[in-house]
Amino acid sequence: MNSGQDPRPKRSRDRITKELFRLLDRHPFSTITVKMLTDGAAVNRSTFYAHFTDKYDLMNQIVDDHMRLLMEAIRIQGTGAPAAPSLDRVSRYFERLFIHIEQHEQFYRTMLLNGPVKTFISRFLDTLKENYQRVFEAHTVTETQLVDRDLLLNYVIGGQLGLLISWLRNGRPYSAAYMADQLSRMIVFGTVKSIGFPEQPAEREV
Repeated sequence: MNSGQDPRPKRSRDRITKELFRLLDRHPFSTITVKMLTDGAAVNRSTFYAHFTDKYDLMNQIVDDHMRLLMEAIRIQGTGAPAAPSLDRVSRYFERLFIHIEQHEQFYRTMLLNGPVKTFISRFLDTLKENYQRVFEAHTVTETQLVDRDLLLNYVIGGQLGLLISWLRNGRPYSAAYMADQLSRMIVFGTVKSIGFPEQPAEREV
């Protein structure tokens, strides 16, 4: 059989990955051993080491795969003249984000809520930030900025992280489309207007 078409290596990797996340529901990552992984996945140690150097390499590969999938799901295409983003366009972007999280819920629930790898949140935020930086650089006009761009970017992605964690922790009580719509309104309209504060009349010059 052509080894390139042999499905067994992928099945072995999938079983090991599944077993890791099953164990993470019960044990801290620091206490999980290769023996626990191979026993639970019903593979021998040589099969494990054919794919991974150790459990840290296993986790790194899983994170790399998911960050690649995340970027593919949310990548913003195209650049043009600076223009205010429409609510509909922003909502479509965030819907892709929430659908991606929904499709990979076990991974994100484990990584964001249980925190087996302390560096994951930084990696996740960096992936979001990289995507936004492309848009900020192409579409913002320096002369009209009201706040520091990097601080604003950190504020925006930090707020999204908090919203995602709350959504997962509470069992996803709202649909991805609803979450995307609400987050889009927060982004497009801003905090003060989204809360519903009455607009202040413009100050008259004396």
